[in-house]
Amino acid sequence: SLEALQAAIDAAQAAAGNDDATTAEVTQAITNLSDAIANLEKIMLDTSALEHEIELAEQILANIDDYVASTVEGLQEKVDAAKAALTNATSQAEIDEAVNSLREARLNARTKADVSALKELIAYVNSLDLRAYTLDSVVPVNRMMSKLTQAMNDEEITQEKVDELAAEMQAAIDGLQPVSEGSVT
Repeated sequence: SLEALQAAIDAAQAAAGNDDATTAEVTQAITNLSDAIANLEKIMLDTSALEHEIELAEQILANIDDYVASTVEGLQEKVDAAKAALTNATSQAEIDEAVNSLREARLNARTKADVSALKELIAYVNSLDLRAYTLDSVVPVNRMMSKLTQAMNDEEITQEKVDELAAEMQAAIDGLQPVSEGSVT
């Protein structure tokens, strides 16, 4: 419908610029222009998916401290671009592109790992008197303490790695052997 309108505009301009144009030609150009305007088709864009993605991404942004920083880098800019597309898009393809871009950024966001189990294990080990256990059984616990302390300071650590470390530490704790009364520490 836009192409038809542009053709009618071009024809009307040609008729208006033609000093030899008849009244019938000018009248026809005006009629064609009116018809083209009346026949303009309104484009209906489905923005529901984009609105939903914006809402989900804004929830992440509202709780940004719960997410690994490197995984939400640039998310605000993607939300801003999506909002601009929501307002300015003239085609469904533009809307769909904005949806895909924002969805990809949103799906890359990863929540920080829950390290509370590691904190509890560290506190438990710190509450033990390791002198009451054999040196051979204490060494793995001390190694794991070092790993757990490092993990606690790693902003990028995954929940899978946290769970793995907790299991390793629990195994090391379970392996502690008490010093028998007759043995030397």
